[in-house]
Amino acid sequence: MIAQFIRLQLKLKWGFNRNNDKTSAIMTAFASFLAVAAALALVVVLTFVLKTSLSVDVKKLSQLYITVIMLGLTVVATGMQVNRLYKPGDLMITARFPLSPFKLFLSYLILNYIDLTIYSVILMLPIMVAYGVAAQCISVVYIIGVILGALLLPMFPFALSVFLAIPIVYLGTFLQKYGAIRLVIFIAFLVGCFVLYYYILTALAKFFIHRDWETGTLEIWENLLNGLNGYYNPAYYLANVIFFKDFGIGFGGLIGASVVLTGMGVALASVVCTDIRTKALENGFGGYKRMSKIDDYSSTRAIFRYTFREILRTKTYSYFYLGVAISTPVMVFFCNRLVTMVGEAQIGKGINFGASILVISVFMAMICSFAATVLSVEGKKFYITKLVPVPYRKQLVIKGVLNVCVSLVALIISAIVMGALKFISGKEIAVLIVSQVLLAIGLVFNGVNMNLANPTLKPKANGETEEINITYMLLIGLVIAAGLGTASILFPRVYENNNGALWAYLFCVGVAFVYALVNVLVFVFTADKKYQKIEC
Repeated sequence: MIAQFIRLQLKLKWGFNRNNDKTSAIMTAFASFLAVAAALALVVVLTFVLKTSLSVDVKKLSQLYITVIMLGLTVVATGMQVNRLYKPGDLMITARFPLSPFKLFLSYLILNYIDLTIYSVILMLPIMVAYGVAAQCISVVYIIGVILGALLLPMFPFALSVFLAIPIVYLGTFLQKYGAIRLVIFIAFLVGCFVLYYYILTALAKFFIHRDWETGTLEIWENLLNGLNGYYNPAYYLANVIFFKDFGIGFGGLIGASVVLTGMGVALASVVCTDIRTKALENGFGGYKRMSKIDDYSSTRAIFRYTFREILRTKTYSYFYLGVAISTPVMVFFCNRLVTMVGEAQIGKGINFGASILVISVFMAMICSFAATVLSVEGKKFYITKLVPVPYRKQLVIKGVLNVCVSLVALIISAIVMGALKFISGKEIAVLIVSQVLLAIGLVFNGVNMNLANPTLKPKANGETEEINITYMLLIGLVIAAGLGTASILFPRVYENNNGALWAYLFCVGVAFVYALVNVLVFVFTADKKYQKIEC
């Protein structure tokens, strides 16, 4: 029975279903390909630079990438333990299965380990092969070591995740009533990762521009690599396995530590899991309750308020939508510094406006892409929107205006930051704000039109939707951002007199205006008819 349950769960997650949206699968594969390509490019460039600058053997340098992969898998594994063991969306269903609680617990542990092994192979093989090519250590023995390492890699992150999941579950339960605190923690984490990524890219960019490291940078990398090369780092043992150096120590140490940790963790987790699941079944997943009251709001204010609260209650949107919007000014600041530094070195001074347009447009695309879910986020409650005494088009306009407002706040703060730091002049700030407001309107109503034509009203077990339209809108926004940024940088170069900057201003405002006008007109003339055809 355990084997059948595991096989069913694997088929649901990894199996091919003919009813799946082929376009969605293609877009997901394309986005994954771009992410992998960017990661491999970073690995190759960083390896080349460090090998050129430091006298370090390939085994020690490989521990940098193995450590990063291990940390990533530990985060993924911990999330899987929390979602499957302690807060599953299908608990009411699985509680009726002919499996004892311990067998169900054991099945989910096995499923988590299988999934983690798949992720390990997907990450480890391409990254370490790219590293082997860049470090010039590729060989048949090395490939065999990498394959063996990919199979051993999940053991320690899995063992660690069994322990880490328990305090995280209790912390999440404590913070369940404090969504704002969770959002702040996520934003701090997001900005921290972005700043770290920025400093790595900045160091690499300065190396290629000046053909040398800044004072102290080389010492930081040396200390980092030396710090990772120790018995306390699990990546040290895995590197021994991959390069077949002190193979016995590496193989035995990794497996021994993983088995001991897993055994202790499973013994503790089985007790905690049973207690949490029992309480969840007894409480019916009920959270805190409060008496509701009748609010005398206008229809506009009521829908606006409801839509905003719906965003806050949906984890994906509250984190990646509001989170990105709130952290945008910080990320714009660092992006502008990086793009301006590289651009001035390659093209010359005077590209600040073009760089600002490029960076802001990218973040506006990220924020506004979530407008493509204004209907899908309703899920099974969509029928209510057809019963309320408010015209369909007015409901959608209010939802669209909310999305524009969120992006507008991020835009204004970002413009103030750039103006205060004198990235661009006051005239350029005015052009940037006008063009980006128009772009936001165009992106939002483009997303609304797209969602009207192809809504997804079947939520997942956790109540959220799988919305491919977000990916479409993000790609559209990135293409427009690239076009606006490129034109704003090149026009002043093509027209070296003062008219070059003027043409850049007119181009940005003109393109954004036409894009907004077309999407607003499409919305005005087609929204009601498309809305009426939607069935839930």
